[in-house]
Amino acid sequence: MEDKAKARRNGKDSVFIDLFHIPANAVELVKALSPGMEVNEDDIEFVTLHSVLMVRPYNDLGLLVKDKMIFCTEAQSTWSVNVLVRMFLYLAETYNRYIQNHKEMNIYGTKKIIIPKPVCFMIYTGDKKKLPEFLHLAEEFFEEDSTLDLKVKVLATPGTGDIVQQYIRFCHLFNEQVKAHGKTKLAIEETIRLCKDEKVLAKYLEEREGEVEDIMMTLFSQEEVNERYGYECREEGRSEGRTEGTNLATINHLKKIMKKMHITPEEAMDMLDIPTTDRSRYVESL
Repeated sequence: MEDKAKARRNGKDSVFIDLFHIPANAVELVKALSPGMEVNEDDIEFVTLHSVLMVRPYNDLGLLVKDKMIFCTEAQSTWSVNVLVRMFLYLAETYNRYIQNHKEMNIYGTKKIIIPKPVCFMIYTGDKKKLPEFLHLAEEFFEEDSTLDLKVKVLATPGTGDIVQQYIRFCHLFNEQVKAHGKTKLAIEETIRLCKDEKVLAKYLEEREGEVEDIMMTLFSQEEVNERYGYECREEGRSEGRTEGTNLATINHLKKIMKKMHITPEEAMDMLDIPTTDRSRYVESL
């Protein structure tokens, strides 16, 4: 816990986001997702929306390429077709912001507007077998009988080839080391060592090893807090009830987390996923 207390506490970005928000790596990502596309760093605009996909740590990435294509990508280690709904909401908000930023566009006018083409991907890093090549919103949620659909391509092949395969391999190695060593710094160090040996994200890890360790230590801290305090908050909340809109058990656990991990009220509330609308009341109580 002492090591974890020294790690970064923002915890809102994952290795996935840190890796692909490096412009050169974003270029490699686009080339992996769309082979044959000629693209450079100046062609890419980051349109990632943290406010839409409230997942901690964030694993969603939005890229606007040449003002013609929107690459919507999410990495997940647990299989869930709910990614289709998240991406639908993500795209809706992305297009809304895109149109607002282009004042010449009139969606109520008679002239057809030109918007970027969406291309959606799920990068799956778990151990589920027999994965589909594509997921379809209409098929999964509306028994195919719907005027609305969204297609998401599933990528799950680990390796040392393109940057997507390397990221998946990195996650597999990390999972193996956590199983062997637990949620420890040793597991992180061994993951990085093995990746360098296998030439998996080697340049990224050499240049940002300290940042990667911090991100992964923060992940362990968040998981530990959720496991240790999250369940207790929910159970005690049922018996203690609520006072003026705040859960007394949650307030007590926020105080424990802040003291033990030396973090701010906002960071503690992030870890317990307290809704933004309720936070002012908790701050007053704290």
